[in-house]
Amino acid sequence: MNLLRTLLLCGSLCCSLLVQAVPTDDVMALLQHQQQTWNQGDIQSYMQGYWRDEKLRFVSGGGFVYGWDNMLKAYEENYPDQKTMGKLQLKAIDIHMLSNYAALVAGEWRLQQPDRLTSGVFTLLVEKHEDKWVIVHDHTS
Repeated sequence: MNLLRTLLLCGSLCCSLLVQAVPTDDVMALLQHQQQTWNQGDIQSYMQGYWRDEKLRFVSGGGFVYGWDNMLKAYEENYPDQKTMGKLQLKAIDIHMLSNYAALVAGEWRLQQPDRLTSGVFTLLVEKHEDKWVIVHDHTS
Protein backbone atom coordinates (compact mmCIF):
# COMPACT_ATOMS: atom_id res chain seq x y z
CA MET A 1 0.00 0.00 0.00
CA ASN A 2 2.85 2.42 0.81
CA LEU A 3 4.47 1.64 -2.53
CA LEU A 4 1.22 2.43 -4.35
CA ARG A 5 0.88 5.76 -2.51
CA THR A 6 4.48 6.64 -3.32
CA LEU A 7 3.99 5.84 -7.00
CA LEU A 8 0.79 7.88 -7.17
CA LEU A 9 2.45 10.82 -5.45
CA CYS A 10 5.46 10.70 -7.77
CA GLY A 11 3.20 10.42 -10.80
CA SER A 12 1.10 13.41 -9.80
CA LEU A 13 4.20 15.50 -9.05
CA CYS A 14 5.70 14.67 -12.43
CA CYS A 15 2.48 15.55 -14.23
CA SER A 16 2.18 18.87 -12.42
CA LEU A 17 5.75 19.76 -13.37
CA LEU A 18 5.05 19.00 -17.01
CA VAL A 19 2.15 21.43 -17.28
CA GLN A 20 4.07 24.37 -15.83
CA ALA A 21 5.37 26.86 -18.36
CA VAL A 22 9.02 26.52 -19.20
CA PRO A 23 11.15 29.67 -19.11
CA THR A 24 11.58 29.68 -22.90
CA ASP A 25 7.81 30.18 -23.21
CA ASP A 26 8.08 33.26 -21.00
CA VAL A 27 10.99 34.60 -23.04
CA MET A 28 9.02 34.07 -26.26
CA ALA A 29 6.06 35.90 -24.69
CA LEU A 30 8.39 38.82 -23.94
CA LEU A 31 9.48 38.99 -27.60
CA GLN A 32 5.86 38.84 -28.73
CA HIS A 33 5.04 41.69 -26.33
CA GLN A 34 7.92 43.72 -27.76
CA GLN A 35 6.77 43.20 -31.33
CA GLN A 36 3.10 43.88 -30.55
CA THR A 37 3.63 47.07 -28.56
CA TRP A 38 6.11 48.44 -31.10
CA ASN A 39 3.63 47.82 -33.91
CA GLN A 40 0.96 49.64 -31.91
CA GLY A 41 3.25 52.67 -31.74
CA ASP A 42 3.43 52.43 -27.95
CA ILE A 43 7.03 53.10 -26.94
CA GLN A 44 6.12 53.31 -23.23
CA SER A 45 4.67 49.78 -23.27
CA TYR A 46 7.53 48.56 -25.45
CA MET A 47 10.00 49.82 -22.86
CA GLN A 48 8.28 47.75 -20.16
CA GLY A 49 10.07 44.78 -21.72
CA TYR A 50 13.37 46.28 -20.62
CA TRP A 51 14.92 46.31 -17.15
CA ARG A 52 14.04 49.66 -15.61
CA ASP A 53 17.50 50.31 -14.25
CA GLU A 54 20.49 52.54 -14.94
CA LYS A 55 22.52 49.37 -15.66
CA LEU A 56 20.43 48.49 -18.73
CA ARG A 57 22.71 48.35 -21.79
CA PHE A 58 21.83 48.88 -25.46
CA VAL A 59 24.45 48.50 -28.17
CA SER A 60 23.68 49.45 -31.77
CA GLY A 61 25.10 51.44 -34.66
CA GLY A 62 28.57 51.47 -33.16
CA GLY A 63 27.39 53.15 -29.97
CA PHE A 64 26.24 52.43 -26.45
CA VAL A 65 23.24 53.65 -24.48
CA TYR A 66 23.20 53.00 -20.74
CA GLY A 67 20.12 53.21 -18.56
CA TRP A 68 16.38 52.83 -19.08
CA ASP A 69 15.66 56.57 -19.12
CA ASN A 70 18.38 57.24 -21.71
CA MET A 71 17.12 54.40 -23.88
CA LEU A 72 13.55 55.70 -23.73
CA LYS A 73 14.76 59.18 -24.70
CA ALA A 74 16.71 57.77 -27.66
CA TYR A 75 13.69 55.83 -28.90
CA GLU A 76 11.40 58.84 -28.55
CA GLU A 77 13.86 61.03 -30.48
CA ASN A 78 14.40 58.50 -33.28
CA TYR A 79 10.79 57.32 -33.53
CA PRO A 80 8.53 60.31 -32.77
CA ASP A 81 5.30 58.72 -34.05
CA GLN A 82 3.72 55.41 -35.02
CA LYS A 83 4.29 55.99 -38.74
CA THR A 84 8.02 56.46 -38.19
CA MET A 85 8.12 53.36 -35.99
CA GLY A 86 6.82 51.22 -38.84
CA LYS A 87 6.14 47.51 -38.44
CA LEU A 88 8.59 45.31 -36.57
CA GLN A 89 9.06 41.58 -36.93
CA LEU A 90 11.17 39.67 -34.42
CA LYS A 91 12.25 36.08 -34.90
CA ALA A 92 14.05 34.20 -32.16
CA ILE A 93 16.55 31.80 -33.71
CA ASP A 94 17.93 30.41 -30.47
CA ILE A 95 17.01 30.74 -26.81
CA HIS A 96 19.75 29.39 -24.59
CA MET A 97 18.75 29.15 -20.94
CA LEU A 98 21.73 30.08 -18.78
CA SER A 99 19.75 29.31 -15.60
CA ASN A 100 16.15 29.41 -14.42
CA TYR A 101 16.55 33.20 -14.23
CA ALA A 102 18.63 34.11 -17.29
CA ALA A 103 18.59 33.43 -21.02
CA LEU A 104 20.63 34.40 -24.04
CA VAL A 105 18.45 35.06 -27.09
CA ALA A 106 19.76 35.30 -30.64
CA GLY A 107 17.46 36.32 -33.44
CA GLU A 108 16.60 38.37 -36.47
CA TRP A 109 14.65 41.61 -36.79
CA ARG A 110 12.98 43.32 -39.71
CA LEU A 111 11.57 46.85 -39.67
CA GLN A 112 9.28 48.05 -42.47
CA GLN A 113 9.02 51.83 -42.41
CA PRO A 114 7.14 53.98 -44.93
CA ASP A 115 10.26 54.75 -46.97
CA ARG A 116 12.54 51.79 -46.31
CA LEU A 117 13.01 48.24 -45.10
CA THR A 118 15.85 47.47 -42.69
CA SER A 119 16.82 44.21 -41.08
CA GLY A 120 19.52 42.68 -38.96
CA VAL A 121 20.27 40.47 -36.01
CA PHE A 122 20.10 40.81 -32.25
CA THR A 123 21.44 39.20 -29.13
CA LEU A 124 19.58 39.78 -25.88
CA LEU A 125 20.45 38.92 -22.32
CA VAL A 126 17.11 38.38 -20.62
CA GLU A 127 16.76 37.96 -16.86
CA LYS A 128 13.91 37.30 -14.48
CA HIS A 129 13.52 40.19 -12.04
CA GLU A 130 10.68 40.15 -9.50
CA ASP A 131 8.79 37.40 -11.37
CA LYS A 132 9.04 39.25 -14.70
CA TRP A 133 11.33 38.52 -17.63
CA VAL A 134 13.08 41.66 -18.89
CA ILE A 135 15.85 42.52 -21.32
CA VAL A 136 18.97 43.68 -19.46
CA HIS A 137 21.35 43.85 -22.44
CA ASP A 138 20.36 44.39 -26.09
CA HIS A 139 22.90 44.23 -28.91
CA THR A 140 21.16 44.96 -32.20
CA SER A 141 22.87 45.36 -35.56
